[in-house]
Amino acid sequence: MSRFILLTCMAFVTAFVGISWALRGFPTTSFSPIGELKPTLKATFGDESAKAYERKRWEAEHTAQSDKDPKLDALRMDALQAGTAYAMSPCDGTMKANLIAATSAYVRGYMQIYDCPNPALGMFCSETKRDQANAAYSTPLDMRVKAALQEAFEQKGVVQEDFPADIRLAVLGFSGPGLWSEPSPVCLPRQRATASRK
Repeated sequence: MSRFILLTCMAFVTAFVGISWALRGFPTTSFSPIGELKPTLKATFGDESAKAYERKRWEAEHTAQSDKDPKLDALRMDALQAGTAYAMSPCDGTMKANLIAATSAYVRGYMQIYDCPNPALGMFCSETKRDQANAAYSTPLDMRVKAALQEAFEQKGVVQEDFPADIRLAVLGFSGPGLWSEPSPVCLPRQRATASRK
């Protein structure tokens, strides 16, 4: 009889402990001598160029750093604002005109540093000047500008022919594949309605 009582008590205690453990989410305690693995600043994954690229990408997303060139900064900010505004309102004629003007000015600034009359024949132009132009247009602020322009051109509504022929090829380097597209069908009914009123 006493054995039965002992087994019954053990069953109740086991059930109580099991239910309490389950209600707490099955917590566990680690008694491992190794301890928890934590990342350290000394951990190295990938080579230095990959780290530099990731750093530039982070800076581009979180900062507006530039080389402090007032003339280039004005072009950058105009292009950034125009790209952002057009992405939010792609069917607005004023936003489209602003985007084309700001992108053209931004690209012409690059072409002025590059000093290459025909980018399609870039192999005959100065590599040093090309590198200078690429360096000048690779600040974190430039990364934000390029991202804004690419998002704007993904909305469609602007085509290659909207840009002067002498910079068309260079614009493609900043616009991404969106500039190859036809105008957005979303904007066409509005454009037709505006045209019929005129």
